[in-house]
Formats: sequence, structure tokens, C-alpha cells
Amino acid sequence: MEDEIDLRVYINVLIRYWRLIVGLTLVAGVAAFVVSLLMPAVYQATAVVAVTRPLYQFQLAPGIQNLPENTASSTQVLSGKAALDLATSDAMIQQLLDQVGSDLPVEERFLVPMRGMLKAAQGGDASIVKLTVTNRNPQRVAKITNAWASLYVRQVNDLYGQSAEQLKFFESQLAQAKSDLDAADQALVDFQKRNDAAVLQAQLAAKQSALSNYLNLNESLKLLLQNVLSLQDQLARQPANDPSTLGDDLSTLALQVNALNAQSGIPIQLQLPSTGTLSNKTVGQQAAYLADLAKTIEAKQTEVKKQADAAPTEIMALQGRVQEINTEGARLTRQRDMAQNVYTTLSQKVGETRIAAQDTSGRVRLASAAAVPEKPLGGKLKNTAIAAALGLFLGVVAAFAIEYFKQPQAEPAARPAPVPGK
Repeated sequence: MEDEIDLRVYINVLIRYWRLIVGLTLVAGVAAFVVSLLMPAVYQATAVVAVTRPLYQFQLAPGIQNLPENTASSTQVLSGKAALDLATSDAMIQQLLDQVGSDLPVEERFLVPMRGMLKAAQGGDASIVKLTVTNRNPQRVAKITNAWASLYVRQVNDLYGQSAEQLKFFESQLAQAKSDLDAADQALVDFQKRNDAAVLQAQLAAKQSALSNYLNLNESLKLLLQNVLSLQDQLARQPANDPSTLGDDLSTLALQVNALNAQSGIPIQLQLPSTGTLSNKTVGQQAAYLADLAKTIEAKQTEVKKQADAAPTEIMALQGRVQEINTEGARLTRQRDMAQNVYTTLSQKVGETRIAAQDTSGRVRLASAAAVPEKPLGGKLKNTAIAAALGLFLGVVAAFAIEYFKQPQAEPAARPAPVPGK
């Protein structure tokens, strides 16, 4: 078939131009090897930083809980891009320059050259961070690597550990809580000095008892007035000049006694003879006396009703005053209790932070310090191999390009002349 590809054509091209291909390969490899020999030696050192999980966690104050390990542990905080960004941040590099800059050449005492020497990479485990430094001096590269690792460990422990700044913060909050608690205690003491709730409660009880007595007395006076009016009607049906009978005298006396009992509240008991009269009054005189007694009862009833009507207002005013005092006392007590809880919680947190701050080991530790490298990076053979491979590729491309432009271009076939009559 005409569309089949004949590989022998391409192999023949490579064979014809083998000298060119081999020459370019050798030239590129030798050039790369010579350049690698002329370049200064470069040394590399690596320090390993490990993030450890705490063996214990203080929790003296349940009101201020530390974040759980599975949500905000240092391992997760330092894993991934966050760890690398923190290690190569401008602030970190500037601190490193301040510490080792005097040992560097003048051209390397800047952020950009220093950043080019540093490389932070994640280890095989999420808790491992590898800090690598490249430099032309072996002693210098080891010093820079160890200084970088020490700065990194200290900064991470300050950010995510129980640092002195946290202790100062909780101590300042504890002092403020102590001041608030003292103020709340004093406010409650001052309130108790002017708390007259017991006196008002006694007055309220007395007013409520008086109201009950007024209501009972008013009912008693109503019944008494009805009895007086009933006796008046009975006497009105008798001749006014007739002497009063013993029954009428007894009824009048009973009504008088009931009127006295209603006013004094002390029952009066009389021992009377079974016969005779109690007075020399006539029926008219007894009726006049009963009329005066009715007026007295009505006046007393009016006064009792007035006092009974005024008592609820006084009772409600006393109730409102008692409630205001109780509400103020409850509010001050709540404020004191809340201040006491805050003070106790912060006091426990300060103790917890003080204990934790004494642990100087930290969550992030230097697992492996960098040693002075004995040999430079072996890149000569690697560079030579890469250059030779590139020369080989360029030789092959050049061979096919020469072969393509060397062959003449085929002319297009002429079109057949048209046949007459068709």
C-alpha cells in the first residue's frame, strides 16, 4: 500500500549523518563537563524539624477550654503549605540575615539572594519539615541551616505554644476579674445596709391583715344595721308611749353590745335576770335610740369602707417596693456570682498556663541538626549526561532537516488534455 511507512528510509538518513549526530553529542557533553569543572563547588546541608504531640494537656479551668487535638493541633497547623510559607517568610529570612549576615559576602546579605539559598520541603510524614540550605562554603552552609532551624522552632513554639505572652494576658485578665469581684462584693454589701425589705414585708403583712379585718367588719356592720332597722320596724308598729318590754330592751341591748363588739373586737357577755325590765324607756324612746344607733353604725360603716378602699393602694405600693428591692438584690447577687465564676476560672487558667509555660521542650523540636558537608553536590556527570542527550536530539533534528531541504521538490503532474467531442 502507498500509505505504509518505510522505516528504512529514516534509518538510512541517520546512518548517512552519523558523524554529525555523534559530533554534536560529544561537543555538548564535553562543553557541559568543562563548564561544570569551571563552576565553583556548591555544598548543601539539611536540618530536620519534627512536630511532636503533647504527652499531657492541662485543663484546670473547664470554662476556658483548649482546642482539641483533632481540630487545631500543631501538626495540622504546620502541615502542608502553611509550614513552608512560615519557614520562608520575609520575617523569618530577615531574622536569619540578622543572625548570620556578618558571615556572608556582601552580595548575599539581602532577602532575594538568601531566599535563593533556602528550601523548605515536607518530609515523608506530615510532622516532618526539612530545611535545606545551599552555599559555596561548607562551614557557612551548616551554620546557616542550624540557625534557620533554631529560629523556625522558636517562632513556631511562640506562635502555637504556651508562651510568656499568653501568661501575661491571663494574668492581666485575672487582675481585672479581681477588681470586678471586689466591686460586686462591695455593691452587695452597700445594698444590704439599706435593704429594708424585712420592714416593708412586715408592713405589708399588717396592711393585708387590716384589709381583711376591714372587710369582715364591714360585713358585720351590714348585718348589724339590718338588725337595727328590723327592730325599728317592729317598734314602729307599737304605740310610742307604751313602756318598752323586756324583749325589746334585750334586743336593743344585744344590738348595742354587737355594735360595741364590732368596734372593739372583744365579745361582751351579760348575765341578765329572767324577768323584769332593763330600762324605764318607752317604745318611742327605744325607737329614737335605735335611730341614733343606726346612724352611728352607718357612719362607722362609711369609715370602714373608706379604709378598706384605701388599703389595696397601700398594699400594692408596698408590694412594688418589696419587689424592687428583691429584684435589685437578685441582680447584684447574679453580678457577684458571675464575677466570682470569672475570677475562679481565670485563676485556674493562670495556674494552668504557668505550669505549661515551664515546659520549655515545645511542640516543635529540632530532630536532626545539619552537619558540615564533606563533599560538594555531584552534578558534573549529571550535567554532562543531560547536555549529551540534548546534543543527540539536536543532531537527529539537524540530520532530518538537511535531508529534507536537500531533496528536490516534486513537480505536480500535468492535467490530461480534454478529448474533442466529449
